[in-house]
Amino acid sequence: MSLKRKLEGEIEVRASATDVVHDIYKSKPHHISQVASHILQGVDVHEGDCGNIDSKLVWRYTIEGKSFVAKTVLEEIDEERKILKYRIIEGDIMNDYKSFTATCEVVPKDGETCIAKWTFEYEKMNAGIPEPSALLDASLEVLKHIDDHHHGINK
Repeated sequence: MSLKRKLEGEIEVRASATDVVHDIYKSKPHHISQVASHILQGVDVHEGDCGNIDSKLVWRYTIEGKSFVAKTVLEEIDEERKILKYRIIEGDIMNDYKSFTATCEVVPKDGETCIAKWTFEYEKMNAGIPEPSALLDASLEVLKHIDDHHHGINK
């Protein structure tokens, strides 16, 4: 039985947030803690320059009341298609997964909205490991907070 999986989720955000979402995750992830501090407490550059391929970031986040840390490496940047791909290389999530990548993509839908999407590709250590659906839900919630903050909507 293969333990490799793929989990996707998406939300609609305002079309004017397309570049903002992409830019924040690429170059200014530390700003996320200002708009969604209940989920993301901080992001620190561990190695390289933020926004460049092979840069390493340490993310401190909370899901379902539990604190976690993840170290990622930025593997792909596609400016035209607004895609960023991170590979988790260390941290709490690696206790349950042999490999884990997270891809953020922002796709135009119409003149008013776009689809902000997270795709997780991972391999579980064993069949008893749960799907990372709580992490996906939190990641999508952060996208919504970025969109709302950009448009002056405070929740």
